[in-house]
Amino acid sequence: MSVRLPCRALSGLLLATLAAAAAAQQPKHVAYPERDVLSPFRNPAEVYAPPDRLYLLLRRMRALADDPAYVKSTDPEGREVVDHQGWREAREEVDRLGLDASYLAGILRMSKNADDRATALYAMFFCKQPDHLANLIAHIPGEPERRAREQAFPRAIAWLRAHLGKRFGDLDAAARQRAVQALPQPGSPAARAAGITRLPRDEDHLLDLRLIPFFQLLDLGDPLDQAQGLWFLKEVFRIRTDLAVLWLEPALPRVRQLLESPDERVRVQAIGLLQAIGPKDLREAKADEEPAALQAWADLAARALFPPIRNLNDAIVQLHPSPERDAIAAAGVAALEGGTCLDPAFGRTADGTNYRGLVVRHVPDALKPLAIPLGAVITAVNGLPVTETAGLLQLLRGQLRQLKRPSGLVVEYVLDGAQHAVEYRIR
Repeated sequence: MSVRLPCRALSGLLLATLAAAAAAQQPKHVAYPERDVLSPFRNPAEVYAPPDRLYLLLRRMRALADDPAYVKSTDPEGREVVDHQGWREAREEVDRLGLDASYLAGILRMSKNADDRATALYAMFFCKQPDHLANLIAHIPGEPERRAREQAFPRAIAWLRAHLGKRFGDLDAAARQRAVQALPQPGSPAARAAGITRLPRDEDHLLDLRLIPFFQLLDLGDPLDQAQGLWFLKEVFRIRTDLAVLWLEPALPRVRQLLESPDERVRVQAIGLLQAIGPKDLREAKADEEPAALQAWADLAARALFPPIRNLNDAIVQLHPSPERDAIAAAGVAALEGGTCLDPAFGRTADGTNYRGLVVRHVPDALKPLAIPLGAVITAVNGLPVTETAGLLQLLRGQLRQLKRPSGLVVEYVLDGAQHAVEYRIR
């Protein structure tokens, strides 16, 4: 017996089939290929005996937390609380005994006992030191047992919502003083070894979070792992957009690939991640939209944090493939061919060095992102002296022929008697 599907169902099935075929043809983009002990999934094989009394209490707490008969809530510190007297008594004793984060990390990394690892994943959320707990959270993606891993994800996000956004200025005066006293003095060997170059400022976040293991979940073949990794990253970026700036860009091509996943759960979470980093007026995308429409929407979402033309500090400008970059290139050629923006010039710098080059008489609006100021005398490009417009135009056309592969351009110029340079990183 044959079954006729409605036209809409047929259309959806066709789109999913085409998306799956297209996704299969694309090579998987891997943002963070280097694997370590935190990467999915570990293969722990050692006997690692946990402390008997402490683990007895933790197992009791975990069993009550897993029992759906009891009400669970979250305290102001983002930790799970079970409405059960036995759980509260066990928690008080665990607090008295204390938890060693390094010991829990050892169990998570090395113990072949899955129940011990699951208990460590539960126990870590009761560690007192926030930075220790943040380090332990990075162990979650590497846990090979799915159920333990999945239970830890929402607990981690609940805790991160309470802690990840905190800044140094949120501490009271006494806590700030203790934190400063605990740091090595900037400039000392200990500070250099720790990468500390200055004292904390009020705007500095108190915690960091290693996100590479969560991005590596996106490289796995199971759509559920991909969806869970996307969900976790989305929730983190809702708390701290700066972490998206720090970690996300290398993985954006992979996220865009997952927008075309045949699995709706993956598409929904990829959309959610991009929505979290997008501008406030970004429209809401749907998982059943055509792939071309979703990719165009992803362009709009990513531009908020990752514009194609980025002036980092007036000394480094990144130019990524985009209509904006094409417009700058066309405007540069037009300006040089018109011969109205540059004139020959010569002079002497403040230190007595003679120079010759081309003085900038006019900066068209389209070229202002390039950070070459009015009155600057361009003296060299990639180390080659520049004395005439024709030579500069030839250099520019040579660069335009290389736009399909990463390249660089360093422009040296003199302004107000001082020598400067701006580097263009062409992606």
